[in-house]
Amino acid sequence: MQVRKATIKREAQLLDPVANYARRKGFSVQVPELPFFEYRIDLFGLSKPTGDTIAVELKIKNWRRALQQALIYQLCSDFVFIALPEGKAGVVNTAELAKHGIGLIVVTWDLRCRTELAAARSSEVRDHYRQEFAELLVSVRL
Repeated sequence: MQVRKATIKREAQLLDPVANYARRKGFSVQVPELPFFEYRIDLFGLSKPTGDTIAVELKIKNWRRALQQALIYQLCSDFVFIALPEGKAGVVNTAELAKHGIGLIVVTWDLRCRTELAAARSSEVRDHYRQEFAELLVSVRL
């Protein structure tokens, strides 16, 4: 029996697996892109028990662009990740991500996720930005 491998060609294909992964980790998630400055956060989550927030930037291949966006998201989220397909994650400079406290989520060919690099708690987070998104999730999801 041959196992069919998923071909991930669009960021939208990463959304459901990463959102489900975040939910399994205890986060309620806001899936529609949230505007933040000139960017849109692909996925924002809130852990009701801890109050921690996560932001995830999805990319198919351009991890450097994802890092640029993720650095901005540290202003509004406790933990920030980029998510990439497994085949593209191998070129990521994880030392560069770790230097900035950005985590890496890898989406495998069978659309499962794993944390390749844990995110550090952001020291840049600004409560007024973070609180605005957290309140949105509480009012809509929890």
